[in-house]
Amino acid sequence: HRMAKQRKKLPPVDAPSTSAVAESGRPAVWLRVLLSLWVCWHLFVLFVSPLSVPPASQLVIDVAQSKAVRWYSDQFYLNHGYHFFGPEPPINHLVRYQVVNDAGEMVAEGEFPNNDQQWPRLFYHRHMMLADQASLGPGDIDPDQWLRYTLRGYARHLLRQHDGAEARIEYVRHSLLFPTQSQRGDDPNDPGMFTSVVSLSETAADLERPMGVPAGAAAERLPMGDPQ
Repeated sequence: HRMAKQRKKLPPVDAPSTSAVAESGRPAVWLRVLLSLWVCWHLFVLFVSPLSVPPASQLVIDVAQSKAVRWYSDQFYLNHGYHFFGPEPPINHLVRYQVVNDAGEMVAEGEFPNNDQQWPRLFYHRHMMLADQASLGPGDIDPDQWLRYTLRGYARHLLRQHDGAEARIEYVRHSLLFPTQSQRGDDPNDPGMFTSVVSLSETAADLERPMGVPAGAAAERLPMGDPQ
């Protein structure tokens, strides 16, 4: 006789999980898709922002400066102008300062750039440029003279900011390690790698006069024109 074949009943199939994390421990499909789209968008903005720096096509510039891209790039400091260049490491400079009151007591002390004091990275970068470009002035003015005027301006700002009696400024060059020094493991932050270039000071009394007018002297012309 013919025996009836019995079919095995399969267990019911559960409906797909709609939670962010499935029972298997892996993120749900919709979450993985969403994260993948966000990573692609982030990489696109990271790439198109420097690509739009001239020389660039008008299409790339329009895309990079569109509201959608700028809303994201500005929030995360991605809208920079590096344009994929790789310059040689420069010799860096530091501006070290001290501000004292009438009693000679220290009211402020520090240096810039300083990665521990200036953050996020863009804020640190602005201080780095203040130090590294302090001697960059008009082509017809001696860089050393322009450097002193710039440092005096920094000193006056610190006097006003901290209500001090005297601000002392030191401009320091931070040299790079030679390849042989790096190979033998020398410390790039060793005190011997720092060289003082210029030291000067400004007092609260100096704030009453334009920078181009020495004490007891008649007004003189500043490098950029008349005293201000």
